Amino acid sequence: MPASLLAALALLAAPAPAQKAFGIDDLLAVPRVAAPALSPDGKLVAFTVARPAADGSKLDSALWIVSSAGGEPRRLTSAPGEQVSSPRFSPDGRRIAFVSTRSGSSQAWLIPLEGGEALQATQLASEVNELLWAPDGQSLLVTSDVDPTCGADLACGAARGQEANGQPRLATRLLFRHWSGWRERLRTHVLAVPLAGARPLDLTPGDHDVPPFQRGDAGDLAVSGDGRSFLFTRIVDAVEAISTNADVFAVTLGGGAARRLTGGPGWDGTPRPSPSGKLLAWRSQARPGYESDKFRLLVGGPAGEDARDLTASTDLSVGELYWSSEQRIVFTAEEGGSSNLYEADVRAGQVRRLLAGANLHAISPSRDGRVAVGLVDGFLRPPEVALFQDGRVRVLTRFGEAAMAQIARPSFRALEAKGKDGATVHGFVVTPPGHRPGERGPAVVLVHGGPQGAWHDAWSFRWNPLLYAARGWTVILPNPRGSSGFGQAYQDAVRMNWGGTPFDDIMALTDAAVAAGDADGGRLCAAGASYGGYMVNWMNGHTDRFRCLVSHAGDFDLEAAYYDTEELWFPEWELGRPWEDRTQYERWSPHRFVKAWRTPTLVTHGELDYRVTIAQALSTYTALQRLGVESKLLVFPDEGHWILKPKNSKVFHDVVLSWIGEHLARATSAANRPEDP
Repeated sequence: MPASLLAALALLAAPAPAQKAFGIDDLLAVPRVAAPALSPDGKLVAFTVARPAADGSKLDSALWIVSSAGGEPRRLTSAPGEQVSSPRFSPDGRRIAFVSTRSGSSQAWLIPLEGGEALQATQLASEVNELLWAPDGQSLLVTSDVDPTCGADLACGAARGQEANGQPRLATRLLFRHWSGWRERLRTHVLAVPLAGARPLDLTPGDHDVPPFQRGDAGDLAVSGDGRSFLFTRIVDAVEAISTNADVFAVTLGGGAARRLTGGPGWDGTPRPSPSGKLLAWRSQARPGYESDKFRLLVGGPAGEDARDLTASTDLSVGELYWSSEQRIVFTAEEGGSSNLYEADVRAGQVRRLLAGANLHAISPSRDGRVAVGLVDGFLRPPEVALFQDGRVRVLTRFGEAAMAQIARPSFRALEAKGKDGATVHGFVVTPPGHRPGERGPAVVLVHGGPQGAWHDAWSFRWNPLLYAARGWTVILPNPRGSSGFGQAYQDAVRMNWGGTPFDDIMALTDAAVAAGDADGGRLCAAGASYGGYMVNWMNGHTDRFRCLVSHAGDFDLEAAYYDTEELWFPEWELGRPWEDRTQYERWSPHRFVKAWRTPTLVTHGELDYRVTIAQALSTYTALQRLGVESKLLVFPDEGHWILKPKNSKVFHDVVLSWIGEHLARATSAANRPEDP
């Protein structure tokens, strides 16, 4: 890691002399810096900063700007109660378009950099989700949830919306609801909205989502090098709920029939034309139905012809990408617990690492690709805007540093162990402030979701290890088989193996933390969400080493979960189709082992969660209660898969931390017990 980067990140993480324990109120008070956008000339950075509303019901945000040369950031918007997102500089760099709720609905707004008030640019009844500029600066390309039979016909859409208001829901296809919302009537389309006031044009008409809803974003949209065509990504299979097959299409900015540019069996997305427009780069997955397959970096002609895989010789899965010159592409990839930066030489077909350890993400390049901005963060430092140039990172904002100035910081290090098969498995261990080597204290194992996710050296506003370490607990963060960033084979190993090798790996990493003197084996609790919640339910039937458990949004009955979830490609890949072969569903379902459940368990869930439905939480809690196992159920009626509203986050953490604290306080140290479990 460059010395300049080490110094910058050390400054962000350095504690002030006066220190206090980190609590949930401190976490909620940290400003949430997001969505950096670099001006075309690379001189200015627009970004958003969010803070909890006074009543805790939501996050309010504002648009800010800072010079890429450094200096104090300047706030550009101050409308009370608004939420701001997607800042984008105009092609001439004189205005910023952004999405705001200040009018009472989510619309596009424009603000001139030379001064003056923001002006509303759209008045769509279907509202605006994200936006891009058309190359000529005369139109905005916005994503909007429309009735596909109406498209850009605003009057038709408003009328259909009124007709549907208060009526029963009628679904005629799968994926009729997704994550936390019903989608039986609406589709996301891209509308070209002329700033002069002419009628919008639907660039992606039809009964499909562009970009794919909840699995694509503005990164899957682009404009061709010559400025004449709009490139987008959409699912091409008839049954979207079982498909990960997306392709890149192109349509002229004047509308018309779209041309299909890619035809791979898996996901093709994130189209990026080269500066000259003579080449096209995109991310591609080879295996259909597998959402966590390796993302390859493909480059071909402007219509996707003669594609080559630039990452064939690496075990990296490509994240974000941009052209830094006509023959070089910069991309992010997870590796060993952080998001690193790499460069691919198009002509030579070689890849080299540019930057490691900064966890740089949300990248926005200048027009010539020589400079880029993004966010940097870590376990101990909230996200900040940073500039990347010539292999160096310079942090431009200090919002999180100010909020964390008086907080006592824990320490963390990488953790390794040998799995049952002899393979090296990975994770992190976070020790509380003031921890002395060899001092075994109570510990909490936090199991990540996915299962193809990972604990990274990255900040979290949800499952933040600092909250647990501040209570004097060691935090064990396992990255068992199935986790991302340790090679594709490591990630693939969870398939048809949900409660097998990953469980063994988690136990091995827990043992390693105990053996290293970081944790007391007699005072352990475990918590997890989504797949982590599933794993906690699985643990309850397969070990008694934990004094308490917390299961958030965890599956209880895998076969039932198949039939009440929405993204069916996921369980079909991971476990198969249950009507054809129930073997894996039977083998790995926690509900089959409830007779062995003994560990006190807190069950939490969002009632609007359609990924893991509330029925799974109710079943888990019912089993615990009927078995006489100490248990509690915490349900949030207005939350989905994640607990996001600040006031709910406070309740969630208060209940979770109290539950864990109560049971760890009851536990006997392993040093005072006849046997260490």
